[in-house]
Amino acid sequence: MSNSSASAGNVVVIDSGLSSAWNTGRLVYQYDFYGNDNDVMVANANTHGALVTAEILENAPDVGIIALKVMPDDGSGASEANIEKALQWVVANADAYNITAVNLSLGGGAQTTPATTSISDELAALAAKRVLTVAAAGNSGDGGVSQSVSSYSADVNQICVSASTGDGAFPSWAQRSPSLTDVCADGTDVRITNLSGVTYTANGSSFAAPAVTAAVAKAQQAWVEQTGTRLTQSEFLDLARSTGKAMGTAGYFELDTDALLAKIAQSAPVSTAQSATTITVNASGAPAGGVNAHFKLLVDGKTVGQATVDSAAKDYSFTTNLTADQAHKVQVQYDNDGFVNGQDRNLFVNKVTINGTAHSPTAANVTYDKGALDGKDVVKGQSSMWWGGTLVVNAPAKDFPVQAAPANTTITVNASGTPAGGVNAHFNLLVDGHKVGEGVAGTAAKDYTFATNLTADQAHKVQVQYDNDAVVNGQDRSLFVNKVTINGHAVAPTASNVTYDKGALDGKDVVKGQAGLWWNGTLVVDADKSWFPSATGTGAVASAQSVNQLADGQDTVWQHLVAQGLEAAAPSHGDHGAPLYDAGSMDAYALAHTATPAEHHPDPLHPLDVV
Repeated sequence: MSNSSASAGNVVVIDSGLSSAWNTGRLVYQYDFYGNDNDVMVANANTHGALVTAEILENAPDVGIIALKVMPDDGSGASEANIEKALQWVVANADAYNITAVNLSLGGGAQTTPATTSISDELAALAAKRVLTVAAAGNSGDGGVSQSVSSYSADVNQICVSASTGDGAFPSWAQRSPSLTDVCADGTDVRITNLSGVTYTANGSSFAAPAVTAAVAKAQQAWVEQTGTRLTQSEFLDLARSTGKAMGTAGYFELDTDALLAKIAQSAPVSTAQSATTITVNASGAPAGGVNAHFKLLVDGKTVGQATVDSAAKDYSFTTNLTADQAHKVQVQYDNDGFVNGQDRNLFVNKVTINGTAHSPTAANVTYDKGALDGKDVVKGQSSMWWGGTLVVNAPAKDFPVQAAPANTTITVNASGTPAGGVNAHFNLLVDGHKVGEGVAGTAAKDYTFATNLTADQAHKVQVQYDNDAVVNGQDRSLFVNKVTINGHAVAPTASNVTYDKGALDGKDVVKGQAGLWWNGTLVVDADKSWFPSATGTGAVASAQSVNQLADGQDTVWQHLVAQGLEAAAPSHGDHGAPLYDAGSMDAYALAHTATPAEHHPDPLHPLDVV
């Protein structure tokens, strides 16, 4: 486990910004879509977004926070256009930033049936990525006379949260619908403590939603640790229903996070023997229009890596964990076929080697699925891929033997950083391109330690990837790597076996290693195989057990958004009203450290949670 909170993932809060008076946790990224800058801090000490964020952190302290501001500093209202831009950023960066949940304590309106808005396509895209969006149902409940929820929360691709009293009842102002409310959570007198130790209470579905968002993040962390995958929205809600507490009003239940997590722990799948697998594709290509051929390597339809191929034949190696003693489909997917100015771009696959067993592209167990990987237009395997398509090696079970006990590897990165815009330098630790952890470096040099399982008696590339370089108001954010220690072997960043791959991790713009990472890029340690001894002396092998987090292109996506102008907020749909943050009856009576009432602050905005 690293010194970072990587395993819990990152939670996005789309709201009114943050305040230095409240806990902002490990702030991984921030952007103001209203002001078009990367500073979400506002002067209002009790800004709504800060309280929502602080509540998430009180329930899930290990998550990282991504703060996206979508309204002016006074929190007077958010346009749907800005909310959509924020969600578009989330869709584009969900994988690179390991985002598990999105909190939307925003909205307005009263929907009695499932609703579609301009953000529905983004919500659907996030649901497909198993990034769960949590939306507050609203506070215009009129004592339950009307059965409705806010417009955003009525979308089928998010979790609609109605506020309860925490003891089986509804406050009169809580919007709810038996057909649209997915889960209820306590939204009355929610106690949140600021950095000075003063405790406030807040009311509204805006403060019920963060409890569910925190539960989503913790459930996803537990499920990934158990299964290697995330929960879908329906899977999470099934767990929440089966462990929740029935309310006095039929058809509704209150979230019970502890019971939900306990059920996940009890439902751990039986472990399956793994084969630490190395797949090597020997390939070359013919370029067109100055662009080389590109392929993805998939196993059983899941991407495990990718490569760009030039005219010289070369080995491209990938490592992954696969179920042992089971046949698998190893798939080389050529995906950028083209014809430019008389030049024909093509990919030539010479050999595919799986754990030492070589397969010719023309072997009897190899086919070529032209076009989409759909089992249609399938022909005998061939070396020359003249069309976009997938070369499929039907590899037998013997290619994936059960491995002995894994060698245990500890990697320690000693690093510091300089912040900019209130955000510290962030890095991912990768081994052979697979992410095994991440860290956020403050101004003081510190050890960040990671444990992982790697193939024994084999050389590995240990990669420190700096990914949030920026200059903000004259401040230059940078990362400084002082030392990388691998199983006791200390390596200086300027050692002869260290290089600095600037920009994308693509083998281009590579210079000698250095301590100061002034630009986004990756410090690569070529670690000798002797640093990874077998734990048993029998060549025990196991590869890095983590999902590839390909950050390449995220800056391009962001620059594209900037190029669009991030234009001023457009008016929201007429049936939504002006989406405001959920100040709710933020009945902010402050309590001293002894929890003795100090003073009562009247609601500074309005008494109902406009979500």
